[in-house]
Amino acid sequence: MANLTSFGRVLAAGTVLALALTACGKERDDDAAAEDTHTIATAYGDVEVPTDPERVVALSYDTPWQLQSLGVRPVATQDYSAYIDEFSESQQDFIDGIDSIGPYGEPDLEKIAAAQPDLIVGDVHEVDEATFEKLAEIAPTAIVGGEERGDWKAIVGALAEAVGAEEELARTTAEYDATLAEVKETYAEQIEGNTWIHFSLGNSEGEFSVQYPSGTTGSLVVDELGMAYGPNVPADPGDGFGYGSYSVEQIPTVFDGVTAALTFENTDGSPNPLIDAIEKNSLFQATEVAGTDRVFHLSVGVTDFATATLWLRQVEERVLSQL
Repeated sequence: MANLTSFGRVLAAGTVLALALTACGKERDDDAAAEDTHTIATAYGDVEVPTDPERVVALSYDTPWQLQSLGVRPVATQDYSAYIDEFSESQQDFIDGIDSIGPYGEPDLEKIAAAQPDLIVGDVHEVDEATFEKLAEIAPTAIVGGEERGDWKAIVGALAEAVGAEEELARTTAEYDATLAEVKETYAEQIEGNTWIHFSLGNSEGEFSVQYPSGTTGSLVVDELGMAYGPNVPADPGDGFGYGSYSVEQIPTVFDGVTAALTFENTDGSPNPLIDAIEKNSLFQATEVAGTDRVFHLSVGVTDFATATLWLRQVEERVLSQL
């Protein structure tokens, strides 16, 4: 799988709710409402949204953290209690006490309506059009996306427009761009002097995965930092998943010529048991990266410009400065 977070399936369609909430959760005359709304482009067409929403429901898995980076605290999110340890302390604190709209993949439309949102936001890779139409009966709904599932830049940019957080987006974008430029310049020799791979756990036991440039992490490694993958690392098939899962029997071939490897660890810094099992496999132990102790573990999950900046600093500290 692409990383340590869950992807799941497209959100299931629920029962239609015949609810009509106004843009700010209270009645106002048409002229006033028109002045306080604007139209944005979404994955399912143009949508009129409040200019300054006060009660935002975060529908999709990464949406709360993307809103966090924009300085917007939602009034309701998915129920993360089953895997809360996957998130940083800052993220856990951010959603502490927030109402739940149901577990991942099972949005409860009644709970969403009970949150009295003036705006619902989510990711098109998790919300199909039928579900969007039901949500739109509750409140203005902005379902956004990019060219790939891992296109977090486009997703965060669209969310910023939806919630009116363009200034905070500009600030975090500038910080990210400056950090990226600094890291690439400072460690150009280390980046260009190695061949890389970012691997993780696979779809099932006995498999590992490669993070493709079409995914969030692979894009940062290959496209942003310019870390060239090894000569035998499989090419990105462009199937939209952002990763590929392979049998551990292919480790000798895939890792041949790789001089530095990146992978994940748990948010608390402990080893992920499934990745640990891959690294302890005799085939992996025979690779150059294992023999030279050049397997580097990263704990920061990236969903937005703020977390991407943290990821870059961790790569600098744990990887590039050690080479």
